Amino acid sequence: MLNRVWQDVPVLVMVSMLAYFCFLEQLLVHIVSDLGPRALAISLPFSCVLGLLSSMIATTMVSRSYIWAYASFQFAVVILFAHIFYTVLNVNPVLSVLLSSFTGFGIAISTNSLLVEYLRWRSSRQLQYSHQQNNRAVQQAQQLQQQQSTQTWRQEHQQPRQQSVEDSNVGSTDSTRQREAIIPNT
Repeated sequence: MLNRVWQDVPVLVMVSMLAYFCFLEQLLVHIVSDLGPRALAISLPFSCVLGLLSSMIATTMVSRSYIWAYASFQFAVVILFAHIFYTVLNVNPVLSVLLSSFTGFGIAISTNSLLVEYLRWRSSRQLQYSHQQNNRAVQQAQQLQQQQSTQTWRQEHQQPRQQSVEDSNVGSTDSTRQREAIIPNT
């Protein structure tokens, strides 16, 4: 499993570098026409650094199954902010790439952290709810068992008393009959 991750990382690094290079080349050559051949000299090192950095962040922040999705989200956020910084705010192209990189990586990391914390909170809530349900079920079972044992105890102890009362009543009626039999004879 660890071997599989290390097979994915170089591919992710290469794809990320290529994606960032294409993006930077598009931004610097076609939009900023005054840079000319210097655009290649600027975009190549930036794309290597951004591709390596984004791949390292993606592999450390998320599990193996979400690396590509996270890297894609991160790339989209960086591109979005680069266009916002350059087109809307009219920031220098090199500075807009730097700012968009920091902003995009920061937003992707923050979003991931918030999502992880939310999922942990939800999991603990569900676990707490299931524990409460189990505790209620156990308490109800204990109460039911206690009621049944109390009823059983009452039934067992009341039957001998009733028999002894009936026996004493039978004995007293016999003695009363004997007295009645003796009294008329005298």
